[in-house]
Amino acid sequence: MSTSTQLDALYKQRYPDGLEDLTFRDRPLLALVGKKTDLGGANATTSRAYHVPFRYAFPSAVSGSFSYASTRAASVSSRVVAWELYTMHQYSFINIDNESLKRSIGNENAFLELRGFEFDGAVENLANRLHNFLYGDGTGVIAQVGNATQMPSFAVSVLVLFNSEDAARFAYGDELDVSATRSSATNRAYGANGHGLYVIGVNMDAGTITVGNAAGTAVNLNDANDGIPTIANLDFIAHRGDHQVAGTLGGTVLDGFQQWVPSLATGISGGDNQYSVNRSVAPDLLAGSRFDGTSYGIEEAFIRGANVVAKKQGKISNYFTTHKHYSDLVSAIASRGVVNFLEFSPADKPDIGFEGVHIIGANSGAIDVIPDYACPSTVGVGMLLDKWQLVSVGETIQIMNTDGNETLRLPTADGVSAYWYSYSNFVPMSPRDNVNVTLPF
Repeated sequence: MSTSTQLDALYKQRYPDGLEDLTFRDRPLLALVGKKTDLGGANATTSRAYHVPFRYAFPSAVSGSFSYASTRAASVSSRVVAWELYTMHQYSFINIDNESLKRSIGNENAFLELRGFEFDGAVENLANRLHNFLYGDGTGVIAQVGNATQMPSFAVSVLVLFNSEDAARFAYGDELDVSATRSSATNRAYGANGHGLYVIGVNMDAGTITVGNAAGTAVNLNDANDGIPTIANLDFIAHRGDHQVAGTLGGTVLDGFQQWVPSLATGISGGDNQYSVNRSVAPDLLAGSRFDGTSYGIEEAFIRGANVVAKKQGKISNYFTTHKHYSDLVSAIASRGVVNFLEFSPADKPDIGFEGVHIIGANSGAIDVIPDYACPSTVGVGMLLDKWQLVSVGETIQIMNTDGNETLRLPTADGVSAYWYSYSNFVPMSPRDNVNVTLPF
């Protein structure tokens, strides 16, 4: 009998129309924040960079006593400080085999041409990295290793994250460093093969990462060759090359919201030095506000956080939060009636839209709340969005083509190389108009 199995070579292979892209591309904060792309000039020292001045106090020679006010005026003045903001560096590289490039040209040969496909991926991956950094603390840390209950042994290939919500910051192919301290350039030593943890699997619901060797075969986290032998509970995790002391001159990671507006737990120390400014002299004005919202419902926590800013004559326009907290907020609002959903678009890209809802806060009126996968699950990011800038030397992400070439021939292989870069940083132009609201997991 003639069957499809026996005559398999006769049959054509069918395909869907196009390729479904399952990667992360929605980046609300990165899309909506204002961009300043004409940065140039000095960037060499902490005293000569992008100069952003503030006044945080008036001359204090005021009194009902003429003589006292006159005497006091000799030793006081307005108080003025300025960020000296320098840029950080990020890069995205690809290598492409030359024959594969040629074989992908034309609809009859491939769903997409390999050049555009990989170029797009390199740009999107760098954009995702920058987007995550906008919420960070400038150290490059993206998660922590689970505690002793979550991770009783490291002789396994699956790493359990301390906070499962952080799994969205990982992707297949990432290489990871771990460190005992958060703000440091010192990482735990690699195994004999000299590399970090290679990610070969991510389970976002479970909050786990599977690690392996270069061939993609699972290995133990503390493997002597392909693991990190001294990995420990509650170690801090960063992508390889990103872990640093926050605000490092010539560093790799831009200073995100949590560095500019620290949480209650972190606070502002007396020896603070944020881009040449000691914010401890006026932390509410120079480092925003902090509010513990863990004992309140999500809506009340956000409203109370906005009120803390309002009493300092500041205001916020937006909250960014995780999808979990956003769902809790929508449920709370819906229980009282109709939810008014909103659509937000970047001014320069009106075809891109993000959904949100309104809440009302003192001195702020309507506050737009937007869900974002990259927002830390324990932080409600309240900001006056128009008063933040993502500054860069040229466009935020650029391909290296200074010599007129977008690709270079590989010196020891039959292929080409290309890379993209970002010389950028993130800065509040009005630090008072922000609040870091602590939320439960």
